[in-house]
Amino acid sequence: MKRVLLTATISLFAMLQMAKAQCPAGRYLTDMFGVSVSTVTYSTPYNLEMDIYQPVGDVLAKRPLIILAHGGSFVGGSKTDDVSVDTLCVRFARRGYVTASINYRLGNALSMALDSMNAITVVMKAVSDGKAAIRYFVKDAATTNTYKIDTNNIFCGGNSAGAVLYMHVGYLDSAEAPAHVAGVLAANGGFEGNSGNAGYTTKTKAVINLAGALNLPSFIDATDIPSVNVQGDADDVVPYNCNKALGGLIDVNLCGLGPLEGALTGNSIYHWSKVYAGDAHVPWNSDQTKLNTVDSLVKEFLYTLVCPPGASVKGIADAHTSTISPNPTQGNFRVTSSGRIEAIVVRDITGRTVFSNANVSNNEVDINGSDLKTGLYFVTLMYSDGMPAETIKLSVQ
Repeated sequence: MKRVLLTATISLFAMLQMAKAQCPAGRYLTDMFGVSVSTVTYSTPYNLEMDIYQPVGDVLAKRPLIILAHGGSFVGGSKTDDVSVDTLCVRFARRGYVTASINYRLGNALSMALDSMNAITVVMKAVSDGKAAIRYFVKDAATTNTYKIDTNNIFCGGNSAGAVLYMHVGYLDSAEAPAHVAGVLAANGGFEGNSGNAGYTTKTKAVINLAGALNLPSFIDATDIPSVNVQGDADDVVPYNCNKALGGLIDVNLCGLGPLEGALTGNSIYHWSKVYAGDAHVPWNSDQTKLNTVDSLVKEFLYTLVCPPGASVKGIADAHTSTISPNPTQGNFRVTSSGRIEAIVVRDITGRTVFSNANVSNNEVDINGSDLKTGLYFVTLMYSDGMPAETIKLSVQ
């Protein structure tokens, strides 16, 4: 393990090493451009708009794309009033990305609270809209090529509800949809939806997950795409662990980064994650320092995908290295890290927390594991210097 929650497989690193991405000095890491913003209608059936941010003066023929969706619990918000989404769109456009902030269909808060199927329908309609936004750019690249998008480097994500939206775009396959979700999809245009731009792919290279979740962690399997993930572990709006949404007001199960971390790690999905210990929902919305940290994490993560390791992947070589000994263990074990550990959490394969200590403040932690049953566990370390969290597999025999 060489990086914050990097569970990249050897085959993925080999693929990245062989990539032929062209990365001019400073591009994607530093501010190089001014930004222009235009508004387009991307979904004609539902008259949905998005704002497209482009780097001014950029002459690159093919540029990576980031599509972000706003928060608002699927009942409010818009492409212009999510400060985190707007800030990231501007910052990444300055670095050479084309970025977009989308509107999507919203529901009625009371109807969603009273009827769980209505709530699921609202979310799946938004997922359909998110897919149509991807197809809008793929269609443009195949026709007028207005935005000069590299369709091999399309990244999608969002903040809060917007992250829930694009997590399901990225990780829910048609064969994985439970019967009640499949029925909703069938009634709204099928798996790809009916929001427009039909006939084009919705393939996404990675997901940017800012306090998002999935209905079920089992949607993640070994064939899935990478993601970068941040969330406060006291979040109950989008539950950090599996629970009902909005603090129990919406009778729909959502599973946040707690169990998703285990699913990503257990399936060897390349991902980076940061847990904000003790924080509730989207702390970066009101804390500029935390938003800057999120921005930096996403920037460095995307750079490893747009530009191959070996080109200049800042962060991997500088990351903390940590070990568990003995591993496998029959009981007690010690966690040792090159960085000062702030907090530690041990979860079982289902994502259930079996041990936690939020006041470590040391480079070593001794854990009594005598009560742990035989099986696979995930040990997550959070660092006092702000480095993203790291997760290590632990086998108990």
